[in-house]
Amino acid sequence: MSIKSYLYQSRPEIAVASEYYGAYRNFRKAGFRKTPYGFVMAGLESMQDGSYEHDETQKIITLIKGADMFIDIGANMGYYTCIARSMGLKVLAVEPLWHNLQFLYGNLDANHWTDVEVFPLGLSNKPGLAVLYGVGTAASFIKDWAGISTKKRIVPLSTLDIIAANRFSGLRVVIKIDVEGVEYSVLQGAEMMLSCLPAPVWMMETGLTGNFPGGVNENFIKVFELFWSKGYLAYDMMPEGEDLVPEDQVRKWVKNGDTDGKVNFLFRKKG
Repeated sequence: MSIKSYLYQSRPEIAVASEYYGAYRNFRKAGFRKTPYGFVMAGLESMQDGSYEHDETQKIITLIKGADMFIDIGANMGYYTCIARSMGLKVLAVEPLWHNLQFLYGNLDANHWTDVEVFPLGLSNKPGLAVLYGVGTAASFIKDWAGISTKKRIVPLSTLDIIAANRFSGLRVVIKIDVEGVEYSVLQGAEMMLSCLPAPVWMMETGLTGNFPGGVNENFIKVFELFWSKGYLAYDMMPEGEDLVPEDQVRKWVKNGDTDGKVNFLFRKKG
């Protein structure tokens, strides 16, 4: 164990202070650049030049062209939030990590968007507190997600139903969820959102294997089962379109322990 890791584990306040200073320093150093989508942004170079998650970005743009509201769960530095807001949508962004929030706030301010709702918290199946481990895009509520967790901090939790249900009745809503392994917990706290009309379109990154400490996501099948129970169909999110993912295919993936590399899924209500 390195000296830094030892200090972070034995003195959590040092890790917190380091994170706050690092976030402030990184944001001050980051320069704003105009993106191909017309807004300015500080953040990863790939976000600034429009190459970040290219296929997912194009899919989101296609979906939100016909939407009224975009809910960005795991907003990170605000890339998708900014795209949606630049297209004229109402936007609600959820992000628990202080480092990412500084970029999110700064990017909204730089574009003079004062009407985006930002919730600086995590989402789960009930409100409370939880430990958020790791840093950057790999931060997760799962301990040792994507490796040994040397940094951690306590953050507040709420549910999607608490912050959003019954607020957007009659609106066409697109929801993006990228929460590093805790997708099922988020959905458990979204009972009313899953049943609202018109039914939201859900975009989600969820994997069967990968960064999980035990090697397998025990809740992978539960995510699909919850959507199916609410009348949704699952689709593989492909660059050229959407490919229906039948139930027997998902169960085959679970049985074989392999999704053929598929992690990005779209869930739409039947009809």
